[in-house]
Amino acid sequence: MPTPTESLTAAFYNCKERNCSREQLEGFLNRARTQFEGNAGMQSIIAHLQDQI
Repeated sequence: MPTPTESLTAAFYNCKERNCSREQLEGFLNRARTQFEGNAGMQSIIAHLQDQI
């Protein structure tokens, strides 16, 4: 079973590969920020993914 980090990263890159808009990618990451609020490790992964937009 994938870890939350693996799942989040895979979902993000799948969306990018499907040519999701910038707004869709940002919305995805905003929802992830809310879901993982208080989890510093996940917040750093989200920040890294934000840099990929």
